[in-house]
Amino acid sequence: MRGALVIIIGSSGVGKSTLARALQEALLPEQWLHFSVDTLFDCLPPSVVERVNRHNEHQVVDAKALVSGAHACVRSLLERGHRVIFDAVVVSDAGAQRLLTAFGEFDPLVVELTCSWDVIRARTLARGDRTLDEAAQGFAAGGGHLRATHVFDTTDTPPGTLAERLVGLMRGSEPAR
Repeated sequence: MRGALVIIIGSSGVGKSTLARALQEALLPEQWLHFSVDTLFDCLPPSVVERVNRHNEHQVVDAKALVSGAHACVRSLLERGHRVIFDAVVVSDAGAQRLLTAFGEFDPLVVELTCSWDVIRARTLARGDRTLDEAAQGFAAGGGHLRATHVFDTTDTPPGTLAERLVGLMRGSEPAR
């Protein structure tokens, strides 16, 4: 099996965290940790999280520091022998370069998720923890910043199906399409 790091990229609402959890289950008995910038973001005081998620007040957090901290945490886990699934929104070439700089030496498997806007819109409204404006900005700015090993469309495919297919690709038992 390739490396100990899977990076799942895509815009908000595309299904990164959902796929990460399904992939963790599909990879059992191997234990893979799921980590994202949201892992640290959710450590902030609830009032700050609320201001960012519900009111798009992104200036109340140091996003670069959170991203850098998440990268440092994941690097530390990898250096200690853990397997990690890291999900990230990459909205710029500079962000892609920071991700590659942080993890390039670990030979990550990069999986990009895409999805129709209508489905992302419905998922965002159902979640209720982010604004539609934030999802729209991520949808417009995401994609094309980082070369992915595999690209999956989550519009009509359940996460469990994608996870099983990805495990097959990781283990070399399913040909790439």
